[in-house]
Amino acid sequence: MENDNNMNELEQMREQMNIFKSRLDKQQIINEKLVRNSMGSKLSWIKNFVWTEIILVPILLLIMASFHYSQGLSWWLFAFLAIGLIADVVGDYIINRIPKSQLLSGDMVETSKRLIKMKKQRATWFTIGMIFVTIWLVWFIIELVFKLNIPSDSPNHSALVTIMTLGLAVSGLIGGFIAWLIFRKMQRTNNQLIEQINQIIQED
Repeated sequence: MENDNNMNELEQMREQMNIFKSRLDKQQIINEKLVRNSMGSKLSWIKNFVWTEIILVPILLLIMASFHYSQGLSWWLFAFLAIGLIADVVGDYIINRIPKSQLLSGDMVETSKRLIKMKKQRATWFTIGMIFVTIWLVWFIIELVFKLNIPSDSPNHSALVTIMTLGLAVSGLIGGFIAWLIFRKMQRTNNQLIEQINQIIQED
């Protein structure tokens, strides 16, 4: 009789453990779905930003082409800018692209590795972009100064050149700072997603 009671208790404990495990599995599935949906949502602004770049680059190049023509600036400088902007957009598209299928149903470990790789590639590309912008800005300032045709003996020559150079340099710094803020936000987005994925992996 006592053995029967013990067997019943063991059977009840097994059933309770199975129920508990089933609930944990269901909770795990729910958590994973939430993380996958979160990944798509959080990465959407980066995708939208890249598409905005793709739309704005042709417009910016048309404006700069008109400015180069009106000011008589070197077309080599324009070609340098055009190649740099197109390369930047193509690079951003490739680096920040992650298949939707991988987000929704891909292996979580592989997705985490892809996000880490994306961060490293983005950091390298950002550094290259800043070097390119610095070279273009210095070249642009030099050409613009020489195209002003202000007599060197003019009392306003030094002041005008200084004001223009400082103005362009400050504009470049502001633009670089804004680009850095966007870059940081992208990296933070990746960090948040990697952390969420790691939590799911640890729960497994």
